[in-house]
Amino acid sequence: MLYHLLLQTVKTQQSAGVSPGQPHLLQYELDGGDDVKAVNDLLQAASGGSLYVIADEIASELGIGYRISNKFQTLCQLLLTQVPRLHLWAASCFHDYAPAGWQIEYLTRPLRSPPAVVREVEQDKRITRDRHVRPYRERGVPDHTDGPPVTRLYHRGQGHSGDRPVDCVTCGREVASFLHSLRVDVTGRSTTSTTLTSTSGGTTPPCLQWRDVLVLSWYKVSDQLGMVTGLQEAGIPVRMIKDYDIEDVATARSDVVWVASGHRVRGLERKVVVCLYGLVRSEYLPLYNLTSPRLNFMSRCTSQLVIISPDD
Repeated sequence: MLYHLLLQTVKTQQSAGVSPGQPHLLQYELDGGDDVKAVNDLLQAASGGSLYVIADEIASELGIGYRISNKFQTLCQLLLTQVPRLHLWAASCFHDYAPAGWQIEYLTRPLRSPPAVVREVEQDKRITRDRHVRPYRERGVPDHTDGPPVTRLYHRGQGHSGDRPVDCVTCGREVASFLHSLRVDVTGRSTTSTTLTSTSGGTTPPCLQWRDVLVLSWYKVSDQLGMVTGLQEAGIPVRMIKDYDIEDVATARSDVVWVASGHRVRGLERKVVVCLYGLVRSEYLPLYNLTSPRLNFMSRCTSQLVIISPDD
C-alpha cells in the first residue's frame, strides 16, 4: 500500500514537471536470513548520504514476535553502525519490542474505527489481561456518532451445519442477506440512503462497493467452504486471498468481497468487516496462537462490524 501511494505521488509530481525519483519495492524475509542482504541493499541506496527507514509492524504477533524482533534489532544495529546519517522509525502495536536506547512514543488514540467498533477491540485479552498492547485513550475529537451498531449473527439453530460459521452455507446466506440490506450491488452503487460512519465520526456518502467488504476467518479458507458457497448463491462476487493477490487486495483494484484467514490482512482497512468465530480444532492451534479476532480482525473495520459466532 505504501509503495503504491508513493507511486501515485511520484506520477502526480512528474506530471507537474517535478522529478522526485522513483520508488522501488524490495521484499525481504528477515526471519529467513535476509537481514544482511537488506542492510547491503540499503547501504547501496544511501550511497554515503542520508538514509530514511520506516518499519511497520516489527512484531506482528506474539509467539514468533520475539524471534522477528531480534532479527529486526540486529538489522537496526547494523544500520546504526554503518550509516552515519540514519533516520529510522518503527511501529508495532506491541509495546515491549523497542531496541535499547530508542525514543518511544505511544500512539493510542482510536482514530481508525468508530466507538462501537473500538469497544469491541479494546476487550481483547492482550489489552485487558496480558498488557502486551496498551489500552486506548480518549480520541481527543468529538464523536458525532457512535457508528453503526455491531451486527451479531449466530451459528446455531435450524439449517446451520458444521462446527464453525466458516463451514456453514446458512451463515453465508445470512451474511449475504445483511450485505444486501446495505444495498451493495454488482455495480458498486447504493440504492438507498444508508450511511456508514467514517473514522472521524462523521458520515460517508451512501455508496458502498463489494471492495469495501472483508470476510475474515480464524481459520484457513478455501473456495469449498460453506460460507463462500452461501455468498456465491446470493450473487455476491467472492474471492479467496492468494499470495499473488496481495497487490490487488492492497490497492482494492477488484470490486469483490475478499475472504481470508485474518492473519493475512494486517494493516488493511475496510468499511465493512465480517469476523468469523468458531471452535478451535487442534490443527488450527498454531494459527489460533498467532492471531486475535478482536485485536487483529475487528480493528480492520472503519465502520460496520459483523460478528458471527456459535454463542455470545
